[in-house]
This record gives sequence, structure tokens and C-alpha cells, in this order.
Amino acid sequence: TNAAFYPYGPNTTDILDPPGDDGTSGAVSLTTAFPFFGNTYNELFVNTNGDISFGGAVTGFTPTAFPVTNNRVLAVYFTDIKTSNGGRSGYIYRRETTDAAILARATTDIQTALPADHGSFEATWVYIATWHEVSIFGAGGAGLNLRNTFQLVLISDGCKSFTLFNYDQIQFLQGSTNGGDGTTGTGPNPAQVGINGGDGIHYSLHPSSRTTDLYNLPTWTDPAVPGPPGRWVQRTD
Repeated sequence: TNAAFYPYGPNTTDILDPPGDDGTSGAVSLTTAFPFFGNTYNELFVNTNGDISFGGAVTGFTPTAFPVTNNRVLAVYFTDIKTSNGGRSGYIYRRETTDAAILARATTDIQTALPADHGSFEATWVYIATWHEVSIFGAGGAGLNLRNTFQLVLISDGCKSFTLFNYDQIQFLQGSTNGGDGTTGTGPNPAQVGINGGDGIHYSLHPSSRTTDLYNLPTWTDPAVPGPPGRWVQRTD
């Protein structure tokens, strides 16, 4: 697994969401409210199609250029995902944590990434969601074997918040909807990677979003932000 990744899976306290298509975890109550562009949220939704949302689930599958109003979303890899295909299961894991080792790591990651502005940041809360070897809707032929693995890490001290977008494996750009090819995982509407505050003002797009450069996410580095390959760091409060 990419060094950018936080621990996940059966050896952690992760909750495993049931397999599905266009699904959602439903409202997940948080012990600490998460600051997100001027609002704080006591619950979030982990959605099958590669995103975490606030204020309601996002079960659509069509990437639309940000900014869009209403949807408050962290789109780590938003496209038409199906967790399992061809008899091979993918998994969506999630957990809230205040584990000391995880908080120490999150603190170091933010201080290292953004030393000038946040060198004294101390994480008090973390939420980790991981899409492990998920597949695409409409897969066929060789497309049944295409798998992506990516992760969102939400970090907060109760006032400031940050999100880490981590990528380990990218083998498809999109599902068969929106003009896609289910045998190659390619098409004219590749996945969206970005943040949308829902107010039409606050949003951010990864430079690879909705392009074939998505394949390079596991080795991508931000020239302005120190950190491991395969990671995009964003402030989200």
C-alpha cells in the first residue's frame, strides 16, 4: 500500500459498508463536529461513488464541474463505482478515531505539509474512509478486473480542518455511464477529484480532475506541498 495511506481494513476498528452501487453509508454521527467552509457538521455520508458529503447523501454518478450549489462534498474519485464485479469483491471501510498514534501522525502530516501557516497545528480528531479495490458500474470483459484504491482522511482540531486525498491504485477513469466503455474503464467524462463547499464560492479541483492524468494520481506530488507521492492536501474549514 502507498506510504501515504493511513491504516485501514480488517486489522483496524473500521466499519465495512455493504457492497453496492450508487449506495451510501447513511448518516454517520460524529463525536466532534467537522468544520467545512464556514459550517460545522455533526454527521457525514460515505458514498459508494467515491465521495464524502455533508448535509445529505450524494448518490449520483455524473461528474459536474465545480462549483455546484447545494452539494457539500469531498470528491476523492467521483464516478460510477460498483464495489464488486466478476466475483471479486471491493470494499469501502470507514472509521472515526482519536487513537493517539493516528492523531500524532495526522498532526505531523499537516505540520509537514503546511509549515508556514499550520506549524503548530495539533489534531484532535480524524475520520478515515477507504475505497479498497473497487470496480466500475457496467464493467465487462477485461473491465471486470480494473480496480481503484483511494482514501480520504479528514483531520480537525475542532476549529481548523484539513483533508488528505490518498491514492494507491488507479486502473479506471469512469464507469460505462456518461459515454464510458465498461471494458476499458475509459470515456469522455473521467472522475472528478476536488472539494465543493456547496455555496458556489468555496471549491477546489485537483489538476488531474476529469482528465486522463488521473492514472498518475498514485505517483503525483504537489510541488508546493511536502509529503509522500499520491497525496493531495487541502484545508477545508
